[in-house]
Amino acid sequence: MLRESICFTVSYLRLLAQSLIPINVRIIVASDVCRDLVLYDIPKHNPFRELIPLTHQHSVLLQIIIANSALHMSNACQKSLVLDTTAFLHRHRTSLLGSPCSSSSAIQQLESYNDALAAKQRALYLLKSALNSIASVDIDVTLAVVLLFIEFELIDSGRDNWRYHINGARTIIETLCGSNISTQTAMSPLRSCLISNCLVFDILGSTLACSIGLVPSDSFSTGALSLLQDAEGNHCSSFPAILLPLIRTGAQLSQPNHPSSPLYPSTGSKQQQALLLLSTARSFNPLAWATNLQPRSPATDLLHRTHIASAHRAAVCIYLSRVLLSLYPTTQLSHNLESLVADIIAHLSFIPPSSALFTATTWPAFIAGAETNDRARQEWVARRFQELWEVEPWGLIRGALGVLERIWVGRRSGVVVNGEGTLLKGKKGDGDWIGDLKGGGVDWLIL
Repeated sequence: MLRESICFTVSYLRLLAQSLIPINVRIIVASDVCRDLVLYDIPKHNPFRELIPLTHQHSVLLQIIIANSALHMSNACQKSLVLDTTAFLHRHRTSLLGSPCSSSSAIQQLESYNDALAAKQRALYLLKSALNSIASVDIDVTLAVVLLFIEFELIDSGRDNWRYHINGARTIIETLCGSNISTQTAMSPLRSCLISNCLVFDILGSTLACSIGLVPSDSFSTGALSLLQDAEGNHCSSFPAILLPLIRTGAQLSQPNHPSSPLYPSTGSKQQQALLLLSTARSFNPLAWATNLQPRSPATDLLHRTHIASAHRAAVCIYLSRVLLSLYPTTQLSHNLESLVADIIAHLSFIPPSSALFTATTWPAFIAGAETNDRARQEWVARRFQELWEVEPWGLIRGALGVLERIWVGRRSGVVVNGEGTLLKGKKGDGDWIGDLKGGGVDWLIL
């Protein structure tokens, strides 16, 4: 999450990369990056701050932090454009968040971006060298670096490249931390947060991934769910942990030739499994979840947490319904999907940009936008993404809105397009936007 306090110039970052900046300045840069991964950056509630002193001994950690900070600056240079959604929706034209920069801002934007790429390359080289001696690697530092690589790709665009780092994180967790998770052995708050963040990114990435193999086929362990529940009080997505295995299993079911769901191995057909997933999601109680979360939340936020959880429940139900319909198109749903869209928008409307939970509304807002055919609701979603860009100018925000705009244009023109705007020949407009996105050849991670 970008903060106004990120005000360093490009020259500062270049000197920082060469370790020529005083330690207090280095701490400020690292501190801003560490804020991105939590909702509340409050003393004793952000384990990622433990990474800051580690930058002295681990150059790879310092370089990836510099890369993320520089990329923040590059995006911040792109002044936001007030999006005329009404004009867009009626003139059938696409528009992107971000207006042309002034000449000086454009130069700074380009320099910051180049610095980000240079620091990223240095970090990749150092990480590769570190992994050559896996026995002596610092697990926490390595996981943190991989997690920050994922964050870099989300700040940049939110498409494709994040999957390589997700696969790397999965391997590290299984190889170096697997036994601790499966046996639920106690681990440090930092390691718990690192692993839980990687798990959340892994699951959310699987929901819209087109690449076979990005959806893990192994079962979701009790230890993994426990980790997610321990960390959900301050995780940047505020995604109810109990809902994550449901969409993960739904993503597994949507994979070609997937035999069965490891979450419900005793059930019969995929249809039965999908219906059971949907029933489980609908029975989720947002108020009870938010109430139980309060002792683990750094702030008193019962009302907003309830709205966030309600929006996520509706979004998960839409996602699982679309998975079910893609497998069994003649299924008669017991609920109206457009009504679920209305539920999402109603609940998210209670979360203002000033709320710490505002940036946790991206995934349900995207699901609502992809599902709805109502122009007023499309306008609301478009405005929401502009507000998200104002608060958190990450590339994934711009990319997600671009995908939604292409979906809407395609529907109004009577053709089916994927997330890249490519016409899908021979495909009827059946509302299967998940299938259309997966057919686009792009792996999206919407957080």
